Amino acid sequence: MNTSFKSIAGWTLLLLILIQFVPLRRINPPATESFKAPQPIRRILKNACYDCHSYETRWPKAAYIAPASWVIYRTVSAGRSALNFTEWENARNEKTYELRESMLATIEKGTQHQPLYYLWKPSSALSPRESGAVITWLKASLIKP
Repeated sequence: MNTSFKSIAGWTLLLLILIQFVPLRRINPPATESFKAPQPIRRILKNACYDCHSYETRWPKAAYIAPASWVIYRTVSAGRSALNFTEWENARNEKTYELRESMLATIEKGTQHQPLYYLWKPSSALSPRESGAVITWLKASLIKP
């Protein structure tokens, strides 16, 4: 079977067009301001975390072009299920304690748990000063329920 470059390119192009029709649920349910924190901390977290960890996601243009849309959708879905600031007040006290501990561990490590996101949006990465402010707030608020 002799397949030419044109044939392979044609089928690849057709496949890329067809995968655009795979539906994804890129929705932001109505968000209420349920996360209680001092205004500077909320501002820092909104800038660095809310795109994946809330219902206030700002979907980039790439979120509408497959296959990048699949990666972005999965990342946001996983982020929302791990930690969702929009549903913070609906969580039990024990759960918010665990979430704060998890946030503290992630920020203290200094790792960007979604390096592709921060590569795409470097302005969203926490500065050392912002990290310090959030760490201080988290440590002060970690009171065992």
